[in-house]
Amino acid sequence: MWTRYKKILPKRLKKGDTIGIVAPACHFIPKRFREGVKKLKELGYNVRYEPAIFKKYWTLAGKDSVRARQINRMFADRTVRAILCAQAGYGSMRTLPYLDRRVIASNPKIFVGYSDITVLLHYLQRNARMVVFHGPVVSGEIHEKTNPKTLEYLINVLSRPKPLGEITTRGIKRLRPGKATGQLTGGNLSLIMDTIGTPYDLKTDGKILFLEDVGEDIDSIDSCLVHLKLAGKLRKVKGIIFGRMKDCVNFSGSRYSIKDVLRNILGEIDIPVVYGFPSGHRRSGELNITLPLGLSVTVDADNRKVIVNEPAVRS
Repeated sequence: MWTRYKKILPKRLKKGDTIGIVAPACHFIPKRFREGVKKLKELGYNVRYEPAIFKKYWTLAGKDSVRARQINRMFADRTVRAILCAQAGYGSMRTLPYLDRRVIASNPKIFVGYSDITVLLHYLQRNARMVVFHGPVVSGEIHEKTNPKTLEYLINVLSRPKPLGEITTRGIKRLRPGKATGQLTGGNLSLIMDTIGTPYDLKTDGKILFLEDVGEDIDSIDSCLVHLKLAGKLRKVKGIIFGRMKDCVNFSGSRYSIKDVLRNILGEIDIPVVYGFPSGHRRSGELNITLPLGLSVTVDADNRKVIVNEPAVRS
């Protein structure tokens, strides 16, 4: 079973290494993208991307096959040590039929993204057994005005062959008590919902599940969580880490909050649950912690912390 797979750690990122950038989803603002590229170079890395990254097709950064071929070529290129995404938004799922599983599995390397990129993270975990990284995109958060801790967490987890260790921040709240250890998986709630019933369906048995989202109505969050529950995705999960649920609002007129919905849906599930973990969507200046997916983590709800127990990269 995939839940017992032998994980593959990518090689660590070193100063002077080449970072490849791909655009699997929406097109982006070139100025912000170039600011991100400049920042990566200032941090000591070479940067590579194809001219096709600036193409537009509907709201996307080029046609599906074109975007997928960028990913295939970056994995095939032995001089590229890490792959970052230019932007998220929408469209990553459309690239999946065009990805070259053989090429990708033969060339495991660092791959970073979040939000719509969630489906690619799952694909790489499931089809190439790779540890992947739920973290910043180039045109969104890699620039001078980003929270410096965001870049610090990103570089540390990608470059140090040591466990990230204990993560404690002021915003983490306990929703259900307890402590549990398991392999971390998850990402954007809406994208996880989109994969149910497809060959890219998320496996959650025995896992610590991380979930975050942005801009959803409280009823939509409720519906997604009920769907996860009815689909059996919460039946054997060992613990849950919720992100900030940025700009998720209540249009129903009721006084209920997102946390009320979470408590209601999870009321019968006796596992540790925390809320407000700072990874994924954020407001300007807020922290976005890069989380390695596919590693052993411990969620300690009683002490409001998450512990990454294994290194995410190898020497």
